[in-house]
Amino acid sequence: MIPSPDQGTFSRDGLSTEEVLDSRNKYGKNELAPPKRIPVWKQYLDKYQDPIIRILLIAVTLSAIVAIIEGNSLIDTIGIALAVILSTSIAFITEFRSNREFDALNAMREDTAVKVIRNKSPTTVPMRDIVVGDTILLEAGDMVPADGFLLQASDIEADESAFTGESEAVGKKENDTALKSSYITSGRGILIASAVGDDTKMGLIAASLTEGTRPDTPLQVKLKDLAHLISRFGYVMAALIIILVLVQDLVLAAPPESAFDIFRIFLHACMFAVVIIVVSVPEGLPVSVTVSLALTMRKMTRAKSLVRRLIACETIGSVTVICTDKTGTLTMNQMEVAASSIEVPVDVQSLPADPAGWISLNAAVNSTAELEHVDGQLITVGNSTEAALLRWLHRAGIGYQEIRDAWPPLHQIFFNSKKKQMSTTVALGTRQFILVKGAPEIIGAQCNPVPDLTHLHDLAGRAMRTLAFAHGEINSSEPDQVLLTWDGFVGIRDEVRPDVPDAVQTCKDAGITVKMVTGDSAETASAIARETGILGTGSVMTGPEFRELSDERRKEVAGNIQVLARSEPHDKLLLVRALQANGEVVAVTGDGTNDAPALKNADVGLAMGIAGTEVAREASDIILLDDSFPTIEQAIWWGRALYENIQRFLIFQLTINIAAALLTFIAPLLGFAPPFTIIQLLWINIVMDSLAALALCSEAPHPALMERNPIPRSASVITPYMVRAILVTAGIYIVAGIAALMLGIPFMHSPQEQASAFFAGFVIAQVWNGINCRGINGVMPPLFKGNPVFFGIMGLIICIQILIIQFGGSMFGTVPLSLFQWIAIGVGTLPVLFIWPALRMFHTVQEE
Repeated sequence: MIPSPDQGTFSRDGLSTEEVLDSRNKYGKNELAPPKRIPVWKQYLDKYQDPIIRILLIAVTLSAIVAIIEGNSLIDTIGIALAVILSTSIAFITEFRSNREFDALNAMREDTAVKVIRNKSPTTVPMRDIVVGDTILLEAGDMVPADGFLLQASDIEADESAFTGESEAVGKKENDTALKSSYITSGRGILIASAVGDDTKMGLIAASLTEGTRPDTPLQVKLKDLAHLISRFGYVMAALIIILVLVQDLVLAAPPESAFDIFRIFLHACMFAVVIIVVSVPEGLPVSVTVSLALTMRKMTRAKSLVRRLIACETIGSVTVICTDKTGTLTMNQMEVAASSIEVPVDVQSLPADPAGWISLNAAVNSTAELEHVDGQLITVGNSTEAALLRWLHRAGIGYQEIRDAWPPLHQIFFNSKKKQMSTTVALGTRQFILVKGAPEIIGAQCNPVPDLTHLHDLAGRAMRTLAFAHGEINSSEPDQVLLTWDGFVGIRDEVRPDVPDAVQTCKDAGITVKMVTGDSAETASAIARETGILGTGSVMTGPEFRELSDERRKEVAGNIQVLARSEPHDKLLLVRALQANGEVVAVTGDGTNDAPALKNADVGLAMGIAGTEVAREASDIILLDDSFPTIEQAIWWGRALYENIQRFLIFQLTINIAAALLTFIAPLLGFAPPFTIIQLLWINIVMDSLAALALCSEAPHPALMERNPIPRSASVITPYMVRAILVTAGIYIVAGIAALMLGIPFMHSPQEQASAFFAGFVIAQVWNGINCRGINGVMPPLFKGNPVFFGIMGLIICIQILIIQFGGSMFGTVPLSLFQWIAIGVGTLPVLFIWPALRMFHTVQEE
């Protein structure tokens, strides 16, 4: 750190090149150190904490032991191990790529050009190159690039809401400090950088925020419960098969002659148990869920939502409450003139003759703002309220710069929060006039006659900021005694985004409560909340009131609050915790540094990609690239579609697992060999199921997803309709399979052809069932619309199955089949398509 202003003197000539290098070597670059993230190797190992992955690791171990002792091939063991590696690697790589995109997004801000004085000359350098001791030139619209103190301050005001949560700008004078990532809203000044990078206040806050663990998401909880249920089923089946084999070989058969025979019989039983575990556990589920999350993440990124945590794709679909900011999220984040005492502004080249002329002159000249044309867009430079007046003139075809050229300011007194007015002196020939604008009550009190301001209260009730205009001629004999004439007023507001009310209503229809958390007054916040549809019969509370409540009382009132006004970032965190204590799944938006705790504690943290600070974005799960509330609604839509697509796949997978497990268990009881080899089961459970997951999880979202309430945390991922579909379909498979084992499959002439046809028929039946699985919970999408990927992948599965049967004999234990035999298998399994229509008819009759 360099000395404070009272400890040294500083030249306005800036640093020399040598001094810049010395300072950088001593204090470092103006970059925040990367957050304390979990090491890459640990991130990868964390993927092995999934319960299903752990079950598979047990299966790998048992399979390897049995294969080594019996001297068999390790191909089955290798197959299971590859399934585990595939699943964990996809999840790890997807999140790793997302983090790289996030780092690139943050790096863009570090390249912002900053005006400095170096080597006695003004120049621009990237923000990352600012060093301690730099002389930085600030003006309205600039972001402060480093912590420092003001060597010169001309009516400077700074927006420090990222640190304080207060929406009002803070006035600054010489020797006051300015903080990195705050914004200069008005005035000009010279800043001496006193701290850069991690030594800034923002850097200290960022250093305290490390990547931590969050509570399990609703989907993770449900999949863990499902995994425990499946594992118990697998263990029971494995125990039963071990008992069955031991009874058959030790009790019913001839007694073993030696201890080695007993050991061999036990190994044989263990091998069957491994087969049962492989059949029972949905090995493809981790891969499929990961593939689904990755696909959804990519689609959400294209829809302006950059996902940082993969599982957040699903969590956003389970949200029950959204706590949203106002500015920039619900509104356009651009002040505009929405009402005026005059019809339209007019061009002014001579002495105005009416209020319209004086207001237009005042709006153009009595201002420090500028408008710039950048890539065809009108960009604001300076105070947003003054810029709104300039855009108002621009829309009327009036060039404010021409008026300024014709009426050059002689003297200006800038606006400050105490005087609440700004004045500019101009001259026309020998006559001088003062133009004044500001708060109506302040300006009106200086006018003669005093205007009636009662009608302006209506504008405040419509969330408008009112600005009054007056003028007066300066008498050379009494220059301090100016009698002002009231000219009129304008109402300025940050307009609500046109698509926000519909998005809010869609969220309400979807059973999601939207709450506004803002630093604005209760009156302004209520007006915007009513306009957007957020405020209905709920309550409006201020941050100080909410903050003073006890934890228990906050839990009681949190549900009914629809607007939290005059709030600070900590109030947002208190609200999030109160809602979560009531069992809500909470999404929260934030852009400021002090929003980080709320973003990290929420079930889904949504940071602003444009207005958000690096700290806020680092603490978030999803970054809204356009800072827009409708983007949240779209993200929820995709999240719900993901959940439904995972349900589709679960029907598909569990039907296979139950049918294959029971067939593998029942076949030895009836005196038949297991109907599948382990390598065949791996093809069915991993490769084919992963391809099916890709097909089913490509299903497009449909409007009905946003017409139902969020799925409760306590609800099972398997619905009653899904249970019926799984059990009925699996039951039919089992009955048909046992019949095929006992009676034989028609047109198959040898035991090898019977076994190959059994394997092929089981897979082809799953393809038909995949078509059924598109219709989740009794709702079938158009057959060939919405998901062309599905039919391409299902066709690919059939082609691969044919190749396995025809050419994979040595690995899969199959023999080639004729064309006629393949047609017989396809036709014989086709009735599977009619199972679900029958279930849907039964479901409809039950509902009626």
